[in-house]
Amino acid sequence: MGFADSGLADAVVTPFIYEANELFTPTAKGRLFTVFRHPIDRAISLFYYIQVADWEPSYRPDLQEWTLEQYATSDVAENNWMTRQLTNQLEGDLNDDHLALAMEVIRRKFLVGLMTQIGRTMERFERYFRWTYHVNPPNQEACRVRLLQGGSNTNASGNKKDKPQEGSEAYELLRLQNMYDLQLYEYIESLFEEQDEFVQDIPADFRNIDATCCKCFPPTFPPEGFTCPLAILN
Repeated sequence: MGFADSGLADAVVTPFIYEANELFTPTAKGRLFTVFRHPIDRAISLFYYIQVADWEPSYRPDLQEWTLEQYATSDVAENNWMTRQLTNQLEGDLNDDHLALAMEVIRRKFLVGLMTQIGRTMERFERYFRWTYHVNPPNQEACRVRLLQGGSNTNASGNKKDKPQEGSEAYELLRLQNMYDLQLYEYIESLFEEQDEFVQDIPADFRNIDATCCKCFPPTFPPEGFTCPLAILN
């Protein structure tokens, strides 16, 4: 296809990692990066999300009458979603070989981030990929602070659900559905610390180094050029 070699895109957003691999070549390689969430937290969030997300194909308003325990023992609940995605084993049983493969894929292909370490995660991504501001640095920095502190997809309705206590029936049922994912997540947490060495020689505030401002007067641009985004009209 020539997509990666063309340089038309800086990033590809996709849940299909094996299919996306076909886009890259030996002369235009890629590095996967994502932010991982604790499997139990993710399962609980998904349960409540699909009850109300009427814009999603997975919308299930009937689950509003279910308990978390009912959900965890149903075929609606996901089973080791991360391990399955990383090994392309979307159906059938999993075994320790699948977990080992998922860990190897993560180790070799991913720059990992953690929801519980979102500030460090964002800074690491910026440093690793050499992201700098090019639109309006002060505004972009203020936007960055707001997103890291509150986010744009947080539960601001006051209807946030309590997480079941570890050892409770609901927690243990969800643990059984995510036994491989929980082991994988522990590995990701340790890898997150190890990967700090990837950016040891890159300044922490790299995003501000050689930053330019295409919306200032007069505007400035990086040497490689930059297309200034149009104003968003309400």
